[in-house]
Amino acid sequence: MQIPGEYLLEDGDIALNVGRATVTVVVANSGDRPVQVGSHYHFYE
Repeated sequence: MQIPGEYLLEDGDIALNVGRATVTVVVANSGDRPVQVGSHYHFYE
């Protein structure tokens, strides 16, 4: 029986976005307040 919210994963590594172009994003905060960087998609997408 599956538990609600449970992940059922297969053995081995999972490759994400194989063969797609990548971009490097540098995030820095020079202020005195915390900053949260958000995106509609996860950074790995």
